[in-house]
Amino acid sequence: MNIGIDVRGLSQSRTGIPTTIEEVLKRINTNGNRKHKYFLYSNRDINIDFELNDNIIIKKEERPLGVFWLYFKLPKTLQEDNIDVFWGTQHCLPKRNKYTKNIRFVLTIYDLAIKKLKTVGSFKNTLVQKLFLKKSIKHADKIIAISKSTKKDIMDLYKIKEEKISVVYLGTSAGEEFNITQEEENTIQEKFAIKDKPYLFFVSTIEPRKNIETLILAFDYIKRKEPSNLKLIIAGGLGWKYQKVLDLIEKSEYKEDIIMPGFISKEEKKYLYEHTTCFVYPSLYEGFGLPILEAMANKALVVTSFISSLPEVGGNAAFYYDGVLNYGELGNKILEVIHLSEEEKENKINQGLEQVQKFTWDECTKELLEILNRRS
Repeated sequence: MNIGIDVRGLSQSRTGIPTTIEEVLKRINTNGNRKHKYFLYSNRDINIDFELNDNIIIKKEERPLGVFWLYFKLPKTLQEDNIDVFWGTQHCLPKRNKYTKNIRFVLTIYDLAIKKLKTVGSFKNTLVQKLFLKKSIKHADKIIAISKSTKKDIMDLYKIKEEKISVVYLGTSAGEEFNITQEEENTIQEKFAIKDKPYLFFVSTIEPRKNIETLILAFDYIKRKEPSNLKLIIAGGLGWKYQKVLDLIEKSEYKEDIIMPGFISKEEKKYLYEHTTCFVYPSLYEGFGLPILEAMANKALVVTSFISSLPEVGGNAAFYYDGVLNYGELGNKILEVIHLSEEEKENKINQGLEQVQKFTWDECTKELLEILNRRS
């Protein structure tokens, strides 16, 4: 069988979709059926830091506007490569036409945030989904949702029958062991000014959906209610419409205690997870919520919003607050965590470690390949 995969995401930094593609490819490369051939399609250079087996073939066509290339130009190439099944990894499938009429289409949908929250999608992403997502859902032979919450959204918003959608959870590699030297620890402590100081930690792309403004207001609320040397670290690259976050930090009377370092290394992230008072993730909507699993895998206590897939992924191991925009409720929930006894903290950390075991990339890849390898 010849299996085609949209790997355009592998040209980007490793956030949600690129991470998923990379982790699945690693396991196909190591454990995949060598009788199958895998064709990796992209309109630009991709970054892979491992050597591919000879049954995995990179097919790059240097073209602008990747989604238009994939939809209009790729179908003929798929026929020429005798592709049997194509996995759409970025909410878009090639056009269904004479070239693709006999190709089985599988589409992964990570979330429908742009449909659920009208004000959180960039113009480009909103336009792409408006032009191609509905068509792709219609022409998919099988849809993969990364949570039950996302599956429900697909059914509700696009009137898709339940049997057409399978839930395949993502995994996490965050608990993988690697050592941080004492010198590296010292450097991290100095960089973030957290030596012997407690801190709250957030990491993700800085964009409206992540609800960072509510986190900042909650931090101010905590500092006013219980003055301390508590700090707030907001890590991650600037996405879009981030200026309000920067303005709110500048207005905060505690702005000297708010640290915004941008992208951080895996060593820095691991250290910050392991030593934080709690990891706070007040997102307005998530298709899965990988950061809360990463935090749990590194023995962090987690406070997150009781919304979309987050309770599904966090289970009983996370602390939830109601009223996603209510900074007072968020602040009080964080204070509740701060005041836990050491025994209560240890019990919750152990619950988190157990919760993480339910989500592995090995199981994700196994279930995905079972779907791709079906003939119908």
